[in-house]
Amino acid sequence: MMSDESENDAVYTESYENDIYYKKYKLLLEECAQLQKSNEILVFRIQEVNKIVNRRQKEVKFFKKRLLNNYSEDWTVIPNLDLIKEEEDSKSVAFLMLKDKLKEEKCEEVERPKPAKKPTKRKSARSEKDPKAPKRPSNPFFQFCQEQRQILMEQLNAELKPGEAELTKQELTRQLAIKWKSLSGNDKKVYVDMYERSKEKYAAEMSEYNMKK
Repeated sequence: MMSDESENDAVYTESYENDIYYKKYKLLLEECAQLQKSNEILVFRIQEVNKIVNRRQKEVKFFKKRLLNNYSEDWTVIPNLDLIKEEEDSKSVAFLMLKDKLKEEKCEEVERPKPAKKPTKRKSARSEKDPKAPKRPSNPFFQFCQEQRQILMEQLNAELKPGEAELTKQELTRQLAIKWKSLSGNDKKVYVDMYERSKEKYAAEMSEYNMKK
């Protein structure tokens, strides 16, 4: 037979385990144990990341020293190559545009018959351009800009944050030049073909225009 004290202890233990605060206490102990495991994993990962960072810093320091000793190049003063490339691309586009324009003007001068010189009279002022004369075609880049300017402007304006100013014409042209450079050869060929067709049409119109003069 159980003693009175044993029976009382059993009743106390059973009531204690059924107590809601005891259950919460047990849950907290389990959560603390899980947090401890998570913290240990986190500490291990931080230690690994620190090792990687330290190793990278040593490698960077080594390559800096190697650049300086072998090639006399100070890594800290090397210019931003991306910015230089963008400037060179913009200059290349501008140069090609100017070259095409000069070539078109030269072709126009060759196609246009020279007027007979009058020995007694000499024109002092440059003759005004005939508004009825055919208009020279735009080069491939200009045709690309005419087609994409409005689309790109709407796209960039939609990405602006509240309070930001809209893009200027110069900045928009710069973005168009960057987008033009990123096109593939097949995509650029579409505008090159348009330009060639426009040149043929312009040559035919100029011949007809010169015959009527």
